[in-house]
Amino acid sequence: MYCGTNKTALASQRQLADAMMRLIAQKPYAQISVSELCKAAGISRQTFYTLFTSRENVMVFTLQSRACCAPGAAHGGGAGQEGLRRLCRGYSEYLLRNQRLIKLLVENHIDHLLYDTFFEALEGCDCFLGSADPCARRYAVSFYAGGVASVARRYAQEDCAATAEQLEGLLMTLFTGGVFT
Repeated sequence: MYCGTNKTALASQRQLADAMMRLIAQKPYAQISVSELCKAAGISRQTFYTLFTSRENVMVFTLQSRACCAPGAAHGGGAGQEGLRRLCRGYSEYLLRNQRLIKLLVENHIDHLLYDTFFEALEGCDCFLGSADPCARRYAVSFYAGGVASVARRYAQEDCAATAEQLEGLLMTLFTGGVFT
C-alpha cells in the first residue's frame, strides 16, 4: 500500500476507498473486481496497482485511515484497571462510530481485517503494555485484538443493538475474567 505524501496519490487512494464503500454497500465484496472498482473511482488499473496490492488492501486502507482506533493516551494510557477501562471505552466508542463499516465487513466475511487492524494499532502503541516482556506483550496484543474483533463481529450480528456503556462493560468483564466468577 502506498504510504507516501504525494497529494495526487493520496487523493486517488481516497477515491478508491470511497468507490469501494459505495460498491460494497450495493453488492457482495467477492463480486467486486479491481476493474469495476477502478471504473467506479475514475482511476486506471495501473494507478490502482501503484497504490494498492489488492482489493483487500483497499479495505485495510479504509480501516486504517477512516476508522482507525489507535489507543493513544486518551484510551490506552495508564496501568492497571483504569488503563484497561480506557482501552475498552475507546474500542466501544469505535464500534459505535463505525457500525456500518463493521456490518459490511461481517456480512462480506472479511471481518478478519478488524483483527489485523486492531493488532497493528495496539502493537504500535507504546502506551499499551510498553514495559512488558516483548514476547508476552505480543501475546497480549493478539489476545486483546482478537477479543475486540470477536465482540465487533457479535455486535454486527446482533444488529448493533448494544450501547457504548454496555460494550465497555462487556469488554471489561471479558478481559478481566469476570464472566467466570
